[in-house]
Amino acid sequence: MGVLVALSALGIVAAVLLMFVGLGRLIERQDTVASRLEDLLQDAQPLAITDDKRKGRWFEPLVQGVARLVSGRSFAASIATDLARANLPLTVPEFVLIQLATTAGLFLLIFLFTRQLLFAMLGGALGLFLPRIYLHNREARRLLLFQDQLPDVLTLLVGSLRSGYGITIAMDTVAKQMPPPASEEFARVVREIGLGMSATQALQNLVRRIKSDDLDLVVTAIAIQYEVGGNLAIILETISGTIRERIRLKGQLRVLTAQQNLQRTILTILPAAVAVMIHIISPDYLSALFTPGWTLLIPITAVILEIAGYFVMGKLSKVEF
Repeated sequence: MGVLVALSALGIVAAVLLMFVGLGRLIERQDTVASRLEDLLQDAQPLAITDDKRKGRWFEPLVQGVARLVSGRSFAASIATDLARANLPLTVPEFVLIQLATTAGLFLLIFLFTRQLLFAMLGGALGLFLPRIYLHNREARRLLLFQDQLPDVLTLLVGSLRSGYGITIAMDTVAKQMPPPASEEFARVVREIGLGMSATQALQNLVRRIKSDDLDLVVTAIAIQYEVGGNLAIILETISGTIRERIRLKGQLRVLTAQQNLQRTILTILPAAVAVMIHIISPDYLSALFTPGWTLLIPITAVILEIAGYFVMGKLSKVEF
């Protein structure tokens, strides 16, 4: 038993170290990505230096090993898309490494304290999905914030166009005057245009990063104006009024469904919280449910139904608009 405890402790330490490595890479690459793009615009050649520095890090072989494992897999493309939409400066192997670290860390930590393999497996499964949950939440918050900023973005675009500037200069004005995430996304569009990409293609890339029907409408209007001509300022001003009204209605819907969203979260967490409290107060009270045999079906079924109920309640409270 002492050996098992020691191995579990070592595993927890290793998992925590891997998580700190991932966080360190996240913080460091926020400056690295921006500097590399800036160097590209200035026709400099610092990429080899940056790659040499990365290869010199002690954990880089581990990242490269994970990269070879996930290369060409379908889920890798999905993770890469989600990372871009969330504006999280991590590579796919680094993100997968963080997932493995949280999985191993929670599994060993829960097993160390409870000595229950089922609890540890459930904790490991939770650790596997926690980074994806964080990624999707970050993506959703960023999308919501961008949609709220879109009317102001259109106001700046219309003002710049009416002043006689072109669409590229207008987008550069948005990048300089708007707060994130609008400033980040339009700065990226301007950089892509500066690197030789067409404005239409750069805006299509923006639509792929920001899954917004309102933004798609704006980009479509700009693309049509490029093809057939017309007064783009008037078109964008009309679209801006429509989007403002849609945002107002969406805000009302969020208020009306906020109680349902809170209820589904509480109802999902409450049974697990009560079970943990009972186990802490009286460890033998629920032990019969986790003995080998048919009784294991009870907690497994309960967990499955709780998860299914969470998503069903989410679907019921979601209003398509």
